[in-house]
Amino acid sequence: MKRFTEIFSEEHIPLLERQIMFSGLSSKEISLFIQHSNPFFKSLKKGQTFQLPNEHMRMIGLVFKGDIQIFSVGYDGSRTILKSIREGETSGIMYSTLDYYNSVIELTADTDAYILLIDPNSVYIVENSIAVIQHKILVNLLASQRQVFIDISQHMMILSQRSIRDKVLKYLQITSNTVHSYSFRIIFSREELASYLAVDRASLSRTLGELKKEGIIDFKRNKFKILDFGYFTY
Repeated sequence: MKRFTEIFSEEHIPLLERQIMFSGLSSKEISLFIQHSNPFFKSLKKGQTFQLPNEHMRMIGLVFKGDIQIFSVGYDGSRTILKSIREGETSGIMYSTLDYYNSVIELTADTDAYILLIDPNSVYIVENSIAVIQHKILVNLLASQRQVFIDISQHMMILSQRSIRDKVLKYLQITSNTVHSYSFRIIFSREELASYLAVDRASLSRTLGELKKEGIIDFKRNKFKILDFGYFTY
């Protein structure tokens, strides 16, 4: 990874301004903070996977362009999806909120993506010359965590369902509520969705097939449509 200050230019400012982390900051304030924090920069091409080095595990991660997925990699090579970050969303803190010490973290790009890794001390340790900027960023980071806790709560709600069928229906209901539509695209492949729901992939496929046969849902790959509105309201 290279330092972002080596390539940072005015064309990056509009991309950063759209992130919650830099909300309310002027272009000059953003530039000053970038110079102060000297973040690491990583660009990923669509489909490219990047394993996060141990020394960067506790850094603040910001995706400021593109879509990525974050995975935890088990000792046997199995991958469990932790979070997906889409174009127009902000991570605030991508992974340092949760404790993944001694875990292997991989990032996979769904589209071409730009990622910054920022030393938390550049935010938390006060530097008098940019103290006001640090305060604004800290407030923004706290605000961004609201969505993290919502995501965790929703995931726990899904996992608490008794059957695979109920897990699938609850996941689709939450997704429908989030996008305010009965037609939507889910962010997971079948394997990733099985991992997210903590179920066997074959059982998941069988359950989806049953729901489709019963006329409750229709789907093609990751595009879903709710047909029986009795199960879903938003």
